[in-house]
Amino acid sequence: MFTCLSFHRTRRAVVALLIASLIGISLVVSLQTTPVSGQDQGVRESPPYDRAQVAVPANLPFAAAGRASYLENCAPCHGEQGLGDGPTVADLPSPPTAFADQAAMWELSPAMLFHTTKFGRLQKLMPPWSNQLTDDEIWNTVAFAWSLHTEEAATAAGALLYAESCAACHGDAGAGDGPEAEGNLNDFTDLADTTFASQADWLAGWNAAHPELGADWSQTQKEETLEYIRTFSYIPPWASAYRPGAGAITGQIVFGADAPQQVEGSNVFLDAYLGFDPVATFTATVGADNTFTFQELAVDPNLTYLVTVLAEGVSYSSGMVNLTPDQPVADTSIDVFGTTDSPGDLRINRVHWILDAQPGALVVLQIYLVGNTGERTFVGRSVDGVDVPVTVGIQLPPDAQELSFQNGALGDRFRQVGDVVYDTLPVTPGDSTQQIIAQYAIPYQGTSFDLKQTFDYPVDVLSLLVSNFPNLRVDVPAMTFDSIQNIQGTEYQVWGQEAFGPGEVEVKLQGLLERGAANPRSVGAATEGGASQLAAVAPPLETWVSYAMLAIVAAILLGLVGVAMQRGAFAAASSRHDLQSVRESLLTEVARIDDLHALGQMNDNEWLRRRAGLKSQLLDVVRRLDATGHAAGQT
Repeated sequence: MFTCLSFHRTRRAVVALLIASLIGISLVVSLQTTPVSGQDQGVRESPPYDRAQVAVPANLPFAAAGRASYLENCAPCHGEQGLGDGPTVADLPSPPTAFADQAAMWELSPAMLFHTTKFGRLQKLMPPWSNQLTDDEIWNTVAFAWSLHTEEAATAAGALLYAESCAACHGDAGAGDGPEAEGNLNDFTDLADTTFASQADWLAGWNAAHPELGADWSQTQKEETLEYIRTFSYIPPWASAYRPGAGAITGQIVFGADAPQQVEGSNVFLDAYLGFDPVATFTATVGADNTFTFQELAVDPNLTYLVTVLAEGVSYSSGMVNLTPDQPVADTSIDVFGTTDSPGDLRINRVHWILDAQPGALVVLQIYLVGNTGERTFVGRSVDGVDVPVTVGIQLPPDAQELSFQNGALGDRFRQVGDVVYDTLPVTPGDSTQQIIAQYAIPYQGTSFDLKQTFDYPVDVLSLLVSNFPNLRVDVPAMTFDSIQNIQGTEYQVWGQEAFGPGEVEVKLQGLLERGAANPRSVGAATEGGASQLAAVAPPLETWVSYAMLAIVAAILLGLVGVAMQRGAFAAASSRHDLQSVRESLLTEVARIDDLHALGQMNDNEWLRRRAGLKSQLLDVVRRLDATGHAAGQT
């Protein structure tokens, strides 16, 4: 049926889609307000440092969890690497703190950084972030900023020195409980104490308590040792963000029609995520009563848990689970369905179809949200030319070239036979449970072209966006023209149709740009990623869609959803389909740039910048999803 590789690939995709909502919900407060100046508040200066106004963190601050917040909120002034060289520095009355400078950080405590971040420094044009970030979010952001002046190698060197000379008294974990401990020693894990101590404070205490220890060490060795000691009170970005705790997740597998009534003895997997990043995976065994239990779990609210199980070759997942110190135990469930090899219940809940007319070719991106109205998971059927069962079939125009997918690979998840591309992943019951994102190019001659697209399944909502330019005429007999929208500086003709198909849609284009012609949209224009839009092309076709294109398309779709919601053009369900499509597209793009970074094809600065931008868009999507959900619940 499905190989182990297929299961884990499916499981990763399902998990990635499900964590999106939690990421947005955890940070949605930051989208509600904007920083205000001292003049707006009626004051000219922020309050001076006051220890009593510093909230001690309830959990170890996560540097990795604060990275996106730092890049979005702090890097414009302090710089991406903490060098104090952000793009807005020229507008500041004095240089911002350079977090990467060891000397600048030496006498600062985490509490001081927290206080400044929360209450601002208005006299230096730094706004108070308390109206955008929670205390936990500020602590994570401060932890990331702190980490910029040290590195893993230096901390590892300090760990060796600590183990040789300090651990016997202060303990392996810094709690002051070593085998040779005498009297009351500092507990470096006590956040109520370490939060208010600077590195300079610690060195002074060290020299006062036992000046003979490390008397022959260099200043660098002492600094490295103190940086290692600091890791007892925060989690640096290179360390595992997962810390076992007193949490527990229990659950039960619920079986639908014709589903196997038990999966006793099967493995059930628990994945822990920090943002988009997996930080831990656990395996348990399904009991005789189809229940499962995971214990000794971290109870940090920054983490998201998801449970998956394999039944008859199909991966099924629970909803998102969060544990906190106040609610360390949670119960969940996983719905498991029977299987079928009949595609009769498949339908396309939503299609986003984007045409970008370039000189001599059309660039096409299609996002299919596929649902299953039945009570059984469609696991596929046999077709000639494919050696595994296939599920959803997508028709391609005969002249399609440079075919690629954002959420799978041709020859792996996707298989092509003639002009049809087949998905091989099962389709579980429900709306929009499967997503296919296809990209390709179609060359044309002259200035007119008729594009025909066949849909083999019923389509609930079909939306077409055609990039506009002077003299372009578009006619789509099977669809209704909606409007022309300017989205992020690019004009699009917008067409729509509901309750369509199965059937064919013909798009008649006239006034196209001939091969070699100047593209009027490329003059002085650039994409958000900094690369100019595609201009003239000639066979053989280049790689059409860069890793930035999907982010741009997602922004386009999000813009359309916003306009549609304001005008009431879509029903609530359709709007949610739009938003879900954008959310999943953004998640896919994040995974794509992560892969490029891991392969060394994108440098750290570009990767972090793009990732922060995508997450910012994702937060807005989830906020809108949350709003539409509340609206639907009130009607």
